[in-house]
Amino acid sequence: MSDLIDIMHKRHTVRSYADRPVEPEKLSAVLEAGRWAPTAVNAQPQRIVVLDTPENLAKVREFCTFGWKKHYVDLAEQCDTPDHEHIVLYYGAPLVLVVCYDRDACWTHPESGASSGATDATIVAIHMMLEAASLGVGSAWISYFDHEKARELLGIPEDWGLVCLLYLGYPAKNEQPAHISGTRKPLAETCFFNGLPPAGSHSQKVTQEGDSQ
Repeated sequence: MSDLIDIMHKRHTVRSYADRPVEPEKLSAVLEAGRWAPTAVNAQPQRIVVLDTPENLAKVREFCTFGWKKHYVDLAEQCDTPDHEHIVLYYGAPLVLVVCYDRDACWTHPESGASSGATDATIVAIHMMLEAASLGVGSAWISYFDHEKARELLGIPEDWGLVCLLYLGYPAKNEQPAHISGTRKPLAETCFFNGLPPAGSHSQKVTQEGDSQ
C-alpha cells in the first residue's frame, strides 16, 4: 500500500477536537499543499481565509448553527445543544479554513461558459486535507453552513464564491469516527469501463447533505 493510500484510509471526519493549537509550521505546510494543487490553466483562483482567533471562531459557530435535526444528532451527539432546539455543526476546532474562489480569476469554458472556480477550490481543499492527515492533524470538511451569514460576518467579497469550511485540529482524547465512517462501496458500483450498465442500475439518490466522512 502506498503512503498516500494509507493516509486516505486513516483519514476520517473529526468531530471532537483537543484544546491544542495547530503549530504554525504545520499550518504553513497545509497551506503550501493547497498552493501546489492543480487548477484550470493554472489560474489559481482559490482564496483561503484562515480563522484562529476566539472572536472569529465564535463567528463560525454562529453561521454553523441551525434548527434541530435528528440526523445530525444521531451522527454526532455533540451537535445537540442542551435545550435540544439547535444543532451546531462546529466541533471546537482551533483552526478553520474558509475555502473560496475569486470568480474574476477563474478559467471559463469557452462553449458552456461554466466556471472552473468551485472545482479548482475543491481540489485545493482536498490537497490541504490530505496534507493535514499526513501531519497527524484531524480535519472535517463542512458544506452545511449559512453562506450569506458567513460572508457578512467575515467580510468576504461578493465576487468570491464560498465552497467549504475545513476544520483542522488534533482529535480529542476520546474522539471516535462516526458510525458511517470507514466503509466504501465496491468499485463495481461506482466505476464503469467502456460504457454504462443498464439504466437504473448505477444510480442511487443521496438524501442527506452536510459534512463529509
